[in-house]
Amino acid sequence: MHPTLVLHQSLPGGPLDPLAWFNIIGEVGCVLWIMAYGFIIRQCFRDKSYGLPLVAICMNLAWEFLAAWVLPNPVALWLFFDRVWFFVDLVIVYQLLRYGPALQPIPELRRHFHAIVLGTVLLSVFGLYAFHVQYHDLLGLMGAFMVNLVMSVTFLFFYFSRRQQGGRGLSVPAAWCKMLGTLGTSIECHWVIGQTQSWLGGLHFLTFLSLSILLFDALYVGLVTKQAPALATA
Repeated sequence: MHPTLVLHQSLPGGPLDPLAWFNIIGEVGCVLWIMAYGFIIRQCFRDKSYGLPLVAICMNLAWEFLAAWVLPNPVALWLFFDRVWFFVDLVIVYQLLRYGPALQPIPELRRHFHAIVLGTVLLSVFGLYAFHVQYHDLLGLMGAFMVNLVMSVTFLFFYFSRRQQGGRGLSVPAAWCKMLGTLGTSIECHWVIGQTQSWLGGLHFLTFLSLSILLFDALYVGLVTKQAPALATA
């Protein structure tokens, strides 16, 4: 039988209470993520570029589609954030499709760019949904952190690639907002998942994901912040 969220978890102070202290920290993190998206979009329209690694954009869109429209979410505020992320992310996807082909150094990738993006999104949707069903990932939170780690790791390669292009699409405030936003949601999810998904047998994997994301985010923030003067004059 597939586990479900139960009513008592929505009681004051419970894991699904949006006003519980740990959820407030996570909700601040959600706002920081929206700000990160905003900074990325603004920078990329200026630079005629896209501001996230291709694989990360596709996986992120897939997760946000599932979270916003497919997976059940009993907390209206969290569902609101999921849907805001989804619609804002559509702008990032537009930038990827609009400016992405011209930025690819590999001819085959440039020639089949849109098909590659579509295929990656579809594979991500099916893969994340299969993970949700197979491992009872309620709310898709564990899947979200796996996508986040992929994003954080690929950001480093993205930085070195874009540094050769004058820093196109790189945003210092977006990097900071992404790191701090994820830190907030990491704190929140240790409480929420710990109290709603007892069948996991612990939070070791979530802790690994959270600390790994923080490590790679800190490295990326350090790189783009150090590069900031050059980006400002580029």
